[in-house]
Amino acid sequence: MNLFDYRRDIRDTDPNKNQHRKARFRQGWRNAAAGDMYTGDTLEDLTWDNLGFRLGSFFGSTKDDLIDELYDWCVEQQRLKD
Repeated sequence: MNLFDYRRDIRDTDPNKNQHRKARFRQGWRNAAAGDMYTGDTLEDLTWDNLGFRLGSFFGSTKDDLIDELYDWCVEQQRLKD
């Protein structure tokens, strides 16, 4: 499975109602930067956690403010898509 392929998007469509989703996005990014591996099963459905992992796998270790900026961009892209 390609790192950016997924079966369906199950991300909450109102991710900013609390900080939980941003925290999951950051954690996924940190997991990737630490060299953790997510299996194909984990990547089948797109979540905020594994979106962070996917991007962290691509970009590697990054400052928190840049991770947050990319998260905000992803939230806006999701909003425009709906």
